Amino acid sequence: MKILLSYLGNLKEYIIFSSLVVISLILIFQNDNVQIRFVRVIAVNVIGTIQNGFSFIPNIFELQRENKSLRETNIDLSKELSILKESKLENLRLNSMLEFKQRTNYRIVTGKIIGKTLIQTRNNITLNIGERDSVKIGMPVITDKGLLGKIVAVSSNYSIAQILLNKDLKVTAKDQRSRVDGIISWDGQGKVRMKNVSKSADVKIGDVLITSEYSNNFPAGIPIGYVTTDNTLDNLFKNIEVECFVNFETVEEVFVLKFLSDDERKELEKKYNEKTN
Repeated sequence: MKILLSYLGNLKEYIIFSSLVVISLILIFQNDNVQIRFVRVIAVNVIGTIQNGFSFIPNIFELQRENKSLRETNIDLSKELSILKESKLENLRLNSMLEFKQRTNYRIVTGKIIGKTLIQTRNNITLNIGERDSVKIGMPVITDKGLLGKIVAVSSNYSIAQILLNKDLKVTAKDQRSRVDGIISWDGQGKVRMKNVSKSADVKIGDVLITSEYSNNFPAGIPIGYVTTDNTLDNLFKNIEVECFVNFETVEEVFVLKFLSDDERKELEKKYNEKTN
């Protein structure tokens, strides 16, 4: 108690001053004198002006909460926009595939690429379809744009296909305009080429190349690509570079043609080659 009284004693000047100020304010606001009313009006105007001035000073904490809310809203909107864009692109791809499926004469199985390599000399893709979907080794893989590759391994639910960017895959091709034949293959250094074309052959830049009827692995007439370079490699053959119609980097959905090589033809050609060699 003594401590409290001592503490209050040290603050008695401040307590007396505060009490006098409060009493003075009460007397002023209770007084209805003209001068006092004038003072009250001035005081109210001054206080209002000060408050109005301070109202322009932003509330930092409120701004932080508002910015956080706006950022979260922006992230949500970005996600929704991304989903809508992806849905639109997928819808366009599926519509294109559906149109191709309706106009093609081949029996096909639709699949999706779930694995892909593009940086090796023997590149391939993995598909989400397999033996249960009637996929077999040797079947061609295409898109609505053209030839992609062929199946080389299958399991019950998955399959692996060599693509044109694989040194082991060679395709017998034909110039659609001039009917000149050649072999399409990848050089392992970023270029797809048409080989075994004589220097005098009628092949021009822009010519479309398709699978040939001479192939026993692919049906004839599947688009492959177009000629971009037609130079003389040596005194005998042309150096023909090809731009494939299929974009291997962006392709996602494919068709597997239910087409297999003719075993009878294969066996006959094998026997003849063995005999002549």
